[in-house]
Amino acid sequence: MWDKDNWRRFGPCLSIIVIVVCVCVFLPVGIIFLWTTPERVAIVNANLTRFELATTPTTSLFFNLSFTMRIDNSIWYGHADYQDMEIACYYNTNKFDSVKLRNLGLDIMKTGIVNHSTSGNVTVNMTSNEVDAFKRSNETGYFDIEIWLRGTIFPLEYDFGNDTTHYYYYRGQIYDDRDFALDLSYQCKLRLPLITSQNSTTPDNFKPVKCN
Repeated sequence: MWDKDNWRRFGPCLSIIVIVVCVCVFLPVGIIFLWTTPERVAIVNANLTRFELATTPTTSLFFNLSFTMRIDNSIWYGHADYQDMEIACYYNTNKFDSVKLRNLGLDIMKTGIVNHSTSGNVTVNMTSNEVDAFKRSNETGYFDIEIWLRGTIFPLEYDFGNDTTHYYYYRGQIYDDRDFALDLSYQCKLRLPLITSQNSTTPDNFKPVKCN
């Protein structure tokens, strides 16, 4: 049975053992988490001011959309290069806008901001049920829109003196550009209010949406 004398005698040793066990358990877990945590993408602001459907002579979607996308490089050990990036906007399965982005380089734990504004009209293929669903969304004043970010990520480049081959370091391994290509693909699901002169909703009411 433990009494005060035993606690005085063995307490410090037990405390040290507990601390060592905690360090041995949680430190590797933390390192693994930091090592494998990929970049994070979110829509931090969005503004939909026109979203109309015309069914004659063809089914056409008229739109006016702007948004701000944030890309966080949470790779703690190095620089990340984002290349061949494209943003595409969808309503249901219909793509109504896409744009190529310039290459983006982010240092350790830095953030990149992409502002995009688009308007126009595009012919879409929609069934009668989808047209009816659009009309119901128009009545409620909210539309479900998907924004996709796609591209390629090169986390960290090393120059070993070879002008023809580039080497990249990612999650503990070194690759060369002949077999190294990590696809970047994020889906951002938004439920946006249609902002009109009769609707007092403003972009300040927008809550950031995490992309998966």
